[in-house]
Amino acid sequence: MTNDPVAELLADPRFKGSPITWEITPEGYDAIRRTWLTHVQAEEVLFKPYTEEVFKAQMNIMLSVFTEDCVMELVQAGQRWQGREHAAAFYRLFLSSILDMAWVPQVLVIGPQGVLDVVNMTGTLAKPFAGLTEVGKTVHLQWVISFPWLPKEGKFKGETIYSIRPL
Repeated sequence: MTNDPVAELLADPRFKGSPITWEITPEGYDAIRRTWLTHVQAEEVLFKPYTEEVFKAQMNIMLSVFTEDCVMELVQAGQRWQGREHAAAFYRLFLSSILDMAWVPQVLVIGPQGVLDVVNMTGTLAKPFAGLTEVGKTVHLQWVISFPWLPKEGKFKGETIYSIRPL
């Protein structure tokens, strides 16, 4: 037993190989930030009406930041989409379910483990999605989303949406 509680925790087998033990350089941080921003910028283009050609172009950009075996998960709904083809299906469902979206970031945490994003979103529910059922109504929601980073691949493993709650 040492007098350094942090060293004790870092030596704990529960944390071996976990992101808490990962180091990050300014270049590594910038790579994660830029990759996330590339995804977000492409996604936000699809918050307004778009053609199928625009959808495909933006989807290619959005999915390029994910591994081939990426996983999109809506934890509270118990739904998962695995692989880029299924991730595209998730986005098609999501983007057609909530129209005229506006996102306002609340908290953004970037580190060696990836990105944790807490955003407030307003839009109109066009069809049921993730337990939301008041079709035609304006929704005001807070989302908690994790983008887990795989440093060796230089890509995200996907998105894990931990919660969607009304504001």
